[in-house]
Amino acid sequence: MTKRPRRRSKNVVTMAEVASLAGVSTMTVSNVLNNKPSVLPERRRAVLDAMDKLNYRPNVAARALASAGSIRIGLLYRDVENAILGAMLVGALKASVRFGFQLIIRSYDETKALDEVAAFAVSGIDGLLLPPPLCELVSFSGISTKLSIPMIGLAPGTNLSDIPAVRIDDEVAAYEVTRLLLEKGHRRIGFVKLPGSMVGQTRLAGVQRALAERGAVLEERFVWEARPIYEAGLALADMVCKMDERPTAILAGSDDIAAAFVNVMHRCGLDVPEDISIVGFDDTPIAVKIWPALTTVRQPLACIAEQATERLIQMIRNPDQYTNDVIYIPHEIIQRASVSDRPLSD
Repeated sequence: MTKRPRRRSKNVVTMAEVASLAGVSTMTVSNVLNNKPSVLPERRRAVLDAMDKLNYRPNVAARALASAGSIRIGLLYRDVENAILGAMLVGALKASVRFGFQLIIRSYDETKALDEVAAFAVSGIDGLLLPPPLCELVSFSGISTKLSIPMIGLAPGTNLSDIPAVRIDDEVAAYEVTRLLLEKGHRRIGFVKLPGSMVGQTRLAGVQRALAERGAVLEERFVWEARPIYEAGLALADMVCKMDERPTAILAGSDDIAAAFVNVMHRCGLDVPEDISIVGFDDTPIAVKIWPALTTVRQPLACIAEQATERLIQMIRNPDQYTNDVIYIPHEIIQRASVSDRPLSD
């Protein structure tokens, strides 16, 4: 008896159909799905638009290539030098061992972040872990509603409108550590914001609230921006060191920035903390590898990533129980030797 050839369901969209609508080759579509950097931005956008119009979802086929029953979680990152990435990887990997899923890690170009998120989302993964500021960008852009894949924000600076998140309360954390500086007699306080992220705005509000309660203000000349990496902190600290009048204390946006400030202040002949007190944020390993060790806000990033991954697994396994909730993780102010009392006359 001759077997009839299987007929493809009318509802299944092929890669060739996506290529035809986008006006590209099937190889280009494949390269977009695999996030190959050789694809021109305009062609990538055409392919993604075609996938969206045709509701093309290759996840089922891609999962068939993986081990049976395996869940694939994607994690995008930007600054490989940033200690935050390492802490988040520890948490995500810990969850991966417990639940037995695959963790797929991929870097992204911030100049085309949304395109790369969209391409990653249709590359065969089942869920996305989005660190800051990417999670905020994705949420505010509205792209999350167009991608049929669960995603969750890691440590955003604010609650996200359409994506669940796991975070600390950055406003309260900044408020509390500023209160600590005020109690030690500091009034000229500098603040280093993280650019392109709601974290910078939220923490700024906390600093301003603490100062306002004491009848003080955060001077505009003492507010700067720097990415949360050591090299960015070095450049900023060198500029601050040359100021005619410096703050008596600086709250940095990350421990890497704070460590760079300690280094530069020493080279400038200033004593930390007697001449200037330095506070970090995150309590990453570098906080205790320098002298003096950093007073900092402990943001348990590994715990945040682990709980976010667990929540994402629940969303994948139980899509009908999806809720746009926020899980708050407690923070802690860690006092070490980089902050000292200041005479109120200063």
